[in-house]
Amino acid sequence: MDTYSRPYWFFMSAVHASAPSAATETPVPGETVAPASKGEIKALTGLRGIAALYVVIFHVNGHYLFPSTFRPFIRHGYMAVDLFFILSGFVMAMTYAGMFSDGFSIKNFKQFLLLRLARIYPLFAFMTLLTAVLIGTVMTKVSTVPDLPKGLIYNFALIQAWGLSNSIVPPSWSISTEWTAYLLFPLSLWGALKVPRRWTVAGLVLSFAVLAMIAYGPQWIAKQPLAYRHGPLDIASSYAIGTSLRCLASFFIGLVAYRFREHIPSRASLALLGLTVILLCLKGSDLFLVGVFALLIMALSHDEGPVARWLHTPWVYWLGLVSYALYLIHDLVLRIVFRMLPGWGVHGVPAEVWVLVTLAVSIGLAGLSHYAFEKPSRRWFRRFLVGNYQAGSGSAPIKAS
Repeated sequence: MDTYSRPYWFFMSAVHASAPSAATETPVPGETVAPASKGEIKALTGLRGIAALYVVIFHVNGHYLFPSTFRPFIRHGYMAVDLFFILSGFVMAMTYAGMFSDGFSIKNFKQFLLLRLARIYPLFAFMTLLTAVLIGTVMTKVSTVPDLPKGLIYNFALIQAWGLSNSIVPPSWSISTEWTAYLLFPLSLWGALKVPRRWTVAGLVLSFAVLAMIAYGPQWIAKQPLAYRHGPLDIASSYAIGTSLRCLASFFIGLVAYRFREHIPSRASLALLGLTVILLCLKGSDLFLVGVFALLIMALSHDEGPVARWLHTPWVYWLGLVSYALYLIHDLVLRIVFRMLPGWGVHGVPAEVWVLVTLAVSIGLAGLSHYAFEKPSRRWFRRFLVGNYQAGSGSAPIKAS
């Protein structure tokens, strides 16, 4: 182990001995950290909330034509998912690296997967079932999923993005690809944190090469020509190998960012945020954005400075708390408002009003589902799945949000 790795593992042992992992656990697109507690990086929670809102506005763009001044920025909203992937890798390393600090363990790996299922699965399964029922009944004219019963099986198994089926809840393709990242997490963690730095840097270069390949490589990687995508990394088809590679490469970049986080000071966050906004207005800047996203997360991880303070503001922080629900719910709201209501005879309402209604309803339902369903079901699943496993294995409890 190199000189950098030794203090890292010493630090990680201290973190997991003193701070609850619930304070930092945010590893899926839209997933949030627990309410304010010791060790939480609130700036990253707020950042996740802004990213989730960006995704919603990006998808609204498919139903409403925004003014040309804002269009380049809004059309780059698909890059918020890459921000999710990088942030997930970063926080997963912070939260779970201690489970594998002594090497790979089948027992700990099973517990890790159960913790992740308890966190992400209840709301995902509920929204998948609800959307499938609506598609099979009142939404048949506006939404279709080929071979819906078979698709349900693959979706419930979280493997639809392995080239097996469309996602019934369209944004959940990223949840499926992150499940792949979870299955490979011990290996990715070893490559990012435990090997000498030169090999970690080599893995980082390889990750960017993979992103470049799926952005500009052969059409079969993305299943869609570049001319028909919003940008080079706008790849989300369940049948494209580039979809999973997009997640895995960005997730690994997030792991590496965690290893080198101390090299980017908090004072750099304002300049990095400005650079991010500029790049989001420029077409073809996707690969540069991935790198800047990683640097921005590293700077914000210190939870200090003007950008961090803004992300701490109550409404931004709250948006981060409900962002997982917002991510999963908004597409259904969009389809009802922009596709079903006109068919029900609702006409004459300005499109701008429907945009505001969509945002308000999506955020409101996200808050309601977060507190009424997501949090209670998460606790029940954790108690049922993880509790039973721990009782049978004798492993020590591990807290998870």
